Amino acid sequence: MVEKLPIVKKLDKKLISSYLSSKTVERLAGFDVLKTTTSTNDEVLESQLLQKNRFIVCLADQQTAGRGRNGNVWQSPSAAHIYMSTGSVFDVSLIKDIAGLSLACGVAVVRLLRSKGVKAGLKWPNDVLVDDKKLAGILVETRIRASQVIVVVGLGLNIEMPESAIANIEQPWTDLNSLIPKKDFNAAFDLVYEKKINRNYIAAKLIEEIVECMVRYVESGFETFVDDWLQFDVLTGRRVNVKTDQEELEGHVIGFNKDHSVIVRVGNEEKTYYAADIKLKLDTHVNG
Repeated sequence: MVEKLPIVKKLDKKLISSYLSSKTVERLAGFDVLKTTTSTNDEVLESQLLQKNRFIVCLADQQTAGRGRNGNVWQSPSAAHIYMSTGSVFDVSLIKDIAGLSLACGVAVVRLLRSKGVKAGLKWPNDVLVDDKKLAGILVETRIRASQVIVVVGLGLNIEMPESAIANIEQPWTDLNSLIPKKDFNAAFDLVYEKKINRNYIAAKLIEEIVECMVRYVESGFETFVDDWLQFDVLTGRRVNVKTDQEELEGHVIGFNKDHSVIVRVGNEEKTYYAADIKLKLDTHVNG
């Protein structure tokens, strides 16, 4: 039976907290829900509560300067989606493997969505897609501090896109409201109640997944995520457009390296690219 969940349009700290497991609550050194902010990533990066083995979480109903990869703007209309950042302090030795954390967090988000009936996949390095349309994005930012590194995982998840924001989006997108048939809301998807998507409950489940993901990544790196990553990957075998500072080209993704770079075949040549160096788009007109 679907749990009866109260619907509150705006994010509510007490309500989100009530949905969190006791294990997650014990791991939090700080948790805040803001009406508006420039960026939840900035809020966490500047927190004085950051510490090793504990986590800071910040959500906002609106961001005025939300960030995506390569300096892109993440559209953040008020009371519409999930804008969330989770931060902690890692040993600086992990910085060399930090590229895999974005992939691991993508796996965690897709695991949650699939468990709730949404057939999501992952587009390297940090996009959650459904039918080649973007549902969520992840941005990992770091700051070196002596022998430690501050790590913040930013997550944006589309819940119900308002008409006023659509014109500002420059790529194919989707939202949970579009993906779940209304007749199935109560029968097949326990993140909703009375045909309304419950952002507060979704936020709590995402907090649990991202915190657990970061804990596991510190303990064992990408190994515990790699099998699911390969299962969820939507790029391998696909035709893509690649743009770097030096060139623009078309090719086919043939796989990934252990350092989390992508391998693209261009003609008879195999080229390796890192996430920080390229903008990569699926060629949705050609598959294979």
